[in-house]
Amino acid sequence: MRAWVFLAVGLIVVARSELWAQVPPGYEAASFARIGVGARALSLGGAFTAVAEDITAAYWNPAGLAYLTNFQVEGMYTNWFGADIHLQYLGAGGYPPLGDSRPHLQFMNRPLVLAFNWFSSWIPNIPWSEDGTMGTFDAWSHLFIFSAALRWDESWGIGANIKVFHDRILEGWSLGISWDLGILLNTHIGSNLVRVAVVTTDIGSPAIQWYGLAGGAPAYLPWLFRIGASIRFLDEKLLLCGSLEWGVNVPGFKRAQIGAEAVVGPLALRFGWQQPLGMELATGPWCLGLGLYPFPWITLDYAFLPGRLGETHLLALRIAI
Repeated sequence: MRAWVFLAVGLIVVARSELWAQVPPGYEAASFARIGVGARALSLGGAFTAVAEDITAAYWNPAGLAYLTNFQVEGMYTNWFGADIHLQYLGAGGYPPLGDSRPHLQFMNRPLVLAFNWFSSWIPNIPWSEDGTMGTFDAWSHLFIFSAALRWDESWGIGANIKVFHDRILEGWSLGISWDLGILLNTHIGSNLVRVAVVTTDIGSPAIQWYGLAGGAPAYLPWLFRIGASIRFLDEKLLLCGSLEWGVNVPGFKRAQIGAEAVVGPLALRFGWQQPLGMELATGPWCLGLGLYPFPWITLDYAFLPGRLGETHLLALRIAI
């Protein structure tokens, strides 16, 4: 039976990328959580570290939350590669419009922004057998992100996450806690906005401990670093962005990400590329996306991600008030 349990976890690992095959044993915990959230960010190849300008910044770089001036709610869903791996995301944060003016929390006389994000993976109807009895079970994995960001001034902000991981498979369940830290710098080259970012996630490689499974040894989260940059041209109608990500204690994990976005009226066209370093260029997955802004307070995003196991179509809806 335990073989099926770990097969369920392995499905998520394989569905993500060939890159994770390079992760040493014991450091592959919560691999679903490194897929990423937000159709816009994923259609930019995940090169969102130095963009981070909506509620999904909590995942990519919590420092980006410091520059929210409204209250945002976003939801996303996809059937990953059509492999019956259901991913769902919901995030909320910013300044709720309570009363005549928005309340501005402060810390050290600086604007403070709070946010909450939930990301989950569900794999239904996994077959198993025990003592000659056949059946099925579901595998659930959850990531809860509690974020706080401080805008020091218009030139830079800092943000942090506390993350809670929880899985449930048959009689087994897991629990793990980690934290992230991000910094976002803003400057200009001429009239063009330039952003530079540094993020570190799952600092110290904390363990996710399993309970209720015989011999359930702890698994560890890979400690990752990301650096990124973005620049906007043509009155912010054209965005170019890139990032580099690597593992502190996972020597096989290195990847580069680039993305581009062009805004034409109420429509945004996006392209992204994510390339594992040290592997053939052809293994780097490309992606495409569209954004539609029918009203100032609503955004519809779509992303298309091809892959070895199939195609993924992501839909996301964001409301800003």
